[in-house]
Amino acid sequence: MKRISVIGRSKILRVLLLSAAAVGVVLLAGALGRKSTSVQRVKTNEDRVRYVESLGWKVETAPAAEKEITLPEVFPDVLKNYNEIQKQQGFDLEKYSGKKIMMYTYDVLNYPEDENVQCSLYVYKNRIIGGDLHSTAFSGFMKPLTDRG
Repeated sequence: MKRISVIGRSKILRVLLLSAAAVGVVLLAGALGRKSTSVQRVKTNEDRVRYVESLGWKVETAPAAEKEITLPEVFPDVLKNYNEIQKQQGFDLEKYSGKKIMMYTYDVLNYPEDENVQCSLYVYKNRIIGGDLHSTAFSGFMKPLTDRG
């Protein structure tokens, strides 16, 4: 069996430490660089409104709609595509497949150049697990909550 010299061991140790540091820097840069809407605890309507406003949106304080929905066990393509918007924000609705969640929709008052914009939040056990901005116009759009136009 071949023995590694002390010099060889120190080189291996140095390479391992540099690799670990590089991985840490990459993970930290990814976390800092992403606009994250991260999971937030919300128990009341005021908490939900405060959350949306923390993202820069002014909304009506009363929701335009509240609805309980059940996410399917297997996501159809259209929901997989929608979940890509969620992933851009740090959310992933597939983690909640088969679960009953609440959807709260608010009218957005300060979206640039568009009067027909709403914000939807998805909540599971008092935690925001997703959301979007969308236009109610026929030729509308759907964007991440963090998209400022």
